[in-house]
Amino acid sequence: MLGARIAALRRAAGWSQGQLAELLQVSPSAVGMYEQGRREPSGEILVAMSRLFHVTVDYLLTGSPTPEELQTAESAMDNLLADADNRLESRPKRPLSREELAVIFAALLMGN
Repeated sequence: MLGARIAALRRAAGWSQGQLAELLQVSPSAVGMYEQGRREPSGEILVAMSRLFHVTVDYLLTGSPTPEELQTAESAMDNLLADADNRLESRPKRPLSREELAVIFAALLMGN
């Protein structure tokens, strides 16, 4: 699973294996082996990856967000809901309730 997370984060950043290898100062084949699960990155490389991808080492290893990451996501959701609520209240007719918006946003987040 570590390899799949590395590959997904690399693709999301728009980097090739060669580009990531250059940033990490390892060979492109090392990155390929990390992604295939045929080789484990050292602790130093894991820390470097976490900084490059803006995730925690815990996320790289387990795929689980930290409590801080969950709190940040909840805060972001609260801000989105408040913004959507403010926009809807400024309209002449309010087509959806706050609860309906929460369900829609949750469904959108679950789909990703």
